[in-house]
Amino acid sequence: MASNDPDPVDPADAPASLPPEMPRSLTILRDEDAPPVRAAPWREVRVAFLVPTTSTGAAARVRHLLDEPELHFTPGLRRGTLALMPRRSALLRIVLDWEWSVEAASFAVHSFDPEPFTAAERDALESWLRATARRLQLFEGAIGRAVTRVDHDVVRGIDTSSPESSLADAASVARASHPPTPAADPNSPGTGDTLAAGLATAGPAATTTSSATLGTRLASPAVGAAHPVVDVTLPDPSDPGWEVFVDATSHQTLGYRRTLDEGGSAYAFSYLVADDVDDVTPEDLVDWHDQHIQRQLLVEDARQAYVHLLAGLEPPVSVQYTV
Repeated sequence: MASNDPDPVDPADAPASLPPEMPRSLTILRDEDAPPVRAAPWREVRVAFLVPTTSTGAAARVRHLLDEPELHFTPGLRRGTLALMPRRSALLRIVLDWEWSVEAASFAVHSFDPEPFTAAERDALESWLRATARRLQLFEGAIGRAVTRVDHDVVRGIDTSSPESSLADAASVARASHPPTPAADPNSPGTGDTLAAGLATAGPAATTTSSATLGTRLASPAVGAAHPVVDVTLPDPSDPGWEVFVDATSHQTLGYRRTLDEGGSAYAFSYLVADDVDDVTPEDLVDWHDQHIQRQLLVEDARQAYVHLLAGLEPPVSVQYTV
């Protein structure tokens, strides 16, 4: 920083909105934040998900075209996207994009190679992605609930997270929304209505369990810890630079993290212990924020694994635990 820039550790830099009487605080420069020595060891967790039987073998017709694929699902009320990176070593991307209705989705292949697939292969990929998009859209709520369950279990030290039973509730809602029609090949073109009906009737008898082994640096709670699980929340979503540490059980506010910036560019982070808390140090807040980041990564990895399983693929290599 220039010589006339304010000292990043000068208490005078603390925002005026900070709670009064914060006697214990720690400020860390951005360049010194999250050093490798703070990282927890890798931990193996096994997570299981309920998937409809329509997912089993759904990718059979296209699996030979995929080498360590990555499938990304971005849902939205107005716009949705299903993006496939089929080969790890190729600059190739296949996108299914829609507005309002997945039935009106557009299919595109982006590649430096003018013809990365034959016409038959392209048709098979499109049919599979369209069927997958319908399935993912129908079970979007189940994905969210399952990922929340995985986060809840793993952060509490459970290394094996079992499937949630609420998928049946999602199926019940789907049954009420789609009248049954004869079953059809889920990868056949033009079977949107029959596919939706097949998924809508997917109760417990029409589901199976699939699992993934994930790697995470999310540590298990320490034995006898005063605050075994701490959530990091954003009181004001429009101000991501102001975070609050809350005990997940008692809901007690334990401290705060403030991003210090100059001209919109962050240069330091201040960790502030709440003034009515006497069993927390600023270093605890730093560790809990590191674990918060690991929780976010785990949530994304679990979601990615579930999307793959619903699409009929094995969990992506990028999220699996390896020694």
